[in-house]
Amino acid sequence: MTFINCGSCFLSVNGDHHEPVPLVAGDFVFLPAPQSYSLRDSLGTPLRSVLEISTPEAFWQSRLIRYDGGGASTSLIAGCFNFATPVGNWLSNDLPPIIHVRGSDLHHTSGFQSALQLIVAETVQDSPGSTVIVDRLAEVLFIQAMRLRINTPSTEERPSWLQALADPRLSAALRLMHAEPSRSWTVTELAHRVCMSRSAFAARFRKLVGVTPLEHLTRWRMVYATELMRDKPSLKIAVIASMVGYESESAFGKIFRRVLGVSPAVYRKSLMF
Repeated sequence: MTFINCGSCFLSVNGDHHEPVPLVAGDFVFLPAPQSYSLRDSLGTPLRSVLEISTPEAFWQSRLIRYDGGGASTSLIAGCFNFATPVGNWLSNDLPPIIHVRGSDLHHTSGFQSALQLIVAETVQDSPGSTVIVDRLAEVLFIQAMRLRINTPSTEERPSWLQALADPRLSAALRLMHAEPSRSWTVTELAHRVCMSRSAFAARFRKLVGVTPLEHLTRWRMVYATELMRDKPSLKIAVIASMVGYESESAFGKIFRRVLGVSPAVYRKSLMF
């Protein structure tokens, strides 16, 4: 996550895989899972490691990276997120490589602007507890950025369940599946519950999400199962299987292995380390 407080720069992500993104004052950028990224004042400027400019200790104390190269002044506030749950990891996998919220587009998002202004104020003041406040505000920014992304999806964005959240009827269907993963949902029932024909619902779901409704339900069940394993280690696998809609432990194990590549027992054991 990077917020440009003043000045301008160019952002490059994963080497040459994406065109450099020009950033100006007021812009906010979130990179879900970059292999690498760089910031420079111009595309011709040689890159330097951030470790030559600052130390991890200095960054964690202020959330700022300061460097005076003799050119025009640019100020950035940077941070990072760690997703602690399987659902968070699933979310990050479905996000585009770069989420860029332009400051010029924020006239209709007062909450986003307010959070940015508070982050700047806390960073500049450097008062006791400022880093804690900045970290919490960063979480607010992330949620606001997700809302903006869902409400203004790109035509070039790959299919994902995040895209479907902008569609009222598909969003309702997703909420039904996510709220009751143990229910024996059918495409016909889901379509009926959101007032669509079965064929129209199935086609639109596949177009926006990229998989069929029942494929998404299966994936959600497995993600929910991994959360149960993490949060309730005393639960038996057979109980978890029932909680996510499977009548037998063997049927659940077969699907779990197909989706996640390992058996439930092996996955649970990996959580202990």
